[in-house]
Amino acid sequence: MAELEHLDGLAKRINEEHRRCEGAVNAALEHAMNAGDLLLEAKASAPHGSWQGWLADHFDGSVRTAQAYMRVAARRDEVEATKTQSSAPLSLDGALRALSAPKDAPRPERAATLEEMEARAEEGLSEARAGALGIAESLDAIHRGRGYEHCGYASFEDYVSGEFATMERFPIPYAIISDEGGEPLPVFAMAESIHAWGMARTMAPLLRDGE
Repeated sequence: MAELEHLDGLAKRINEEHRRCEGAVNAALEHAMNAGDLLLEAKASAPHGSWQGWLADHFDGSVRTAQAYMRVAARRDEVEATKTQSSAPLSLDGALRALSAPKDAPRPERAATLEEMEARAEEGLSEARAGALGIAESLDAIHRGRGYEHCGYASFEDYVSGEFATMERFPIPYAIISDEGGEPLPVFAMAESIHAWGMARTMAPLLRDGE
């Protein structure tokens, strides 16, 4: 009898912890989406070209974390739909995987609203900016650590001109990442310049086709 009562007590405690675990997972995703809403609002309010710097100075998480929050917030309806279809609590990682998963066979869909199209465009731009920031951080580290010397180059400018300016897919001329005096730009300014350069290269063929 005592053993049964002990097991019943354990079962009660196990289920209490289980419910708390499920509640914590659901709460974490909700907090992530709320943070994403606020990040999107801050980004829309930040002066042009200042977002990356503002984020670095005011957000305690990483750029990738901010992107994740904004992504689930911008696609909240899809996240909520996934939550209702899942028998288990949906985590932030699970929501991101669901948003990235390939869709089933194409089927007729309603036309996307302006808000949805803006959210998708914003998501693409955020990912592109993160890529540009990664390149800028790597280049800044190479410049500060004089890593170009290990590659046989006498200067950082020679290194960029030899290694990056000649890349077929996405060449980066030294002028794009340096100021008028030939000095490398600060990291966030460099990232913005790389991003703008990439957008210009992407849009140029489309503009020519439209002429």
